Amino acid sequence: MRCEICGREARLRRALVEGVEMMVCDECSKYGIVLPERKRRMAVPAMKVKKIVPYSKDVFEEMRQELVADWGKKIKEARLKKGLSREELGAKVGEKTTTIAKIENEELRPPDETVRKLEKVLEIKLFQEVEDAVVKHSEVRPLTLGDLLKNAKRD
Repeated sequence: MRCEICGREARLRRALVEGVEMMVCDECSKYGIVLPERKRRMAVPAMKVKKIVPYSKDVFEEMRQELVADWGKKIKEARLKKGLSREELGAKVGEKTTTIAKIENEELRPPDETVRKLEKVLEIKLFQEVEDAVVKHSEVRPLTLGDLLKNAKRD
């Protein structure tokens, strides 16, 4: 190994030089305070290590439902139709009043569990099935984001 001060190839020791711990040779150790050697740890027997398999599952495969458009408006209308205040609805689904307000204003997308509770309490449907998207592309070159945006504008 090489000394961190002079660069000489030598047996090194730990030293505190100008407040910095460094690995230095015997010659350069005079510029600082030599620190005691660290005790080397004994090798620990290898434990069973779980083999890590790369994640190859399509995360979108299980996403078959999405929130309907204007979900906040639908929740608010259903709540008012039932004659419930935000406080009462929040108590029934286990959410704070401010959370219900943010959900109704679409400032906060509710977790799926909360959506299911809202569907049950308000007797409305907030999830819709996701349709598979088909992208039309006839050119030989690779598809770009710009191509996708152009296709989306045409449809």
